[in-house]
Amino acid sequence: MTATTRRINLLPPERAEKRRARQITTTIVAAGVALVVLLGLVYGAEAVRLQSQKHALETQNTTNATLQGQVAQLSQFSQLETQLQARSQLLSNLTQDEVRWSVVMADISLVIPSDTWLTNFTASENAAGAAQPAPGTIGSTPLGSIQLTGITFSHLDVAKWLTRLAGVDAFTNTYLSLSSKATIGPQPVVNFNSSVQLSNQALRHNQPGAERQP
Repeated sequence: MTATTRRINLLPPERAEKRRARQITTTIVAAGVALVVLLGLVYGAEAVRLQSQKHALETQNTTNATLQGQVAQLSQFSQLETQLQARSQLLSNLTQDEVRWSVVMADISLVIPSDTWLTNFTASENAAGAAQPAPGTIGSTPLGSIQLTGITFSHLDVAKWLTRLAGVDAFTNTYLSLSSKATIGPQPVVNFNSSVQLSNQALRHNQPGAERQP
């Protein structure tokens, strides 16, 4: 038969309660210390993050100040551009009814036959820049006129010259005042005097891409 032993606690119950109370207190203190350490770590991390944000803000403020200085330096160019645009618009308004003689001369050089030579070119423009009347109207003052004197070999060549002049958009009312035979040494020639009036197509504002640059 096996003998069994029993432990008998001879300590009074009050001491056991005090021991349990100490254990609970120790646990609470340890948890409090751990919480304080954790809060310290979180505070340190947030302090480092805040310092980093402050540094980034200072850097951005420095960059902004530099950019503002550059903008202030470049503002004068913006003012100059505005003045240039205003002057360009003013110049365009003043010259939109100007006869564009460079185009007129180019048109003549393009249509003159290869066997025809001009000996005199006289152009006149009305000071008021009066508009060309619509087809069929009478009595209005034309923009201006051009007198063209030249030499060719036959009356047929003169007719070709007049036909080509009449096909130019900037011209209207093509006239022939003289077509007479003559000679230059042994060579027979024909002298001619012709004239045209300027149409609205000779004006700058009717010429695509003809805006005058300042």
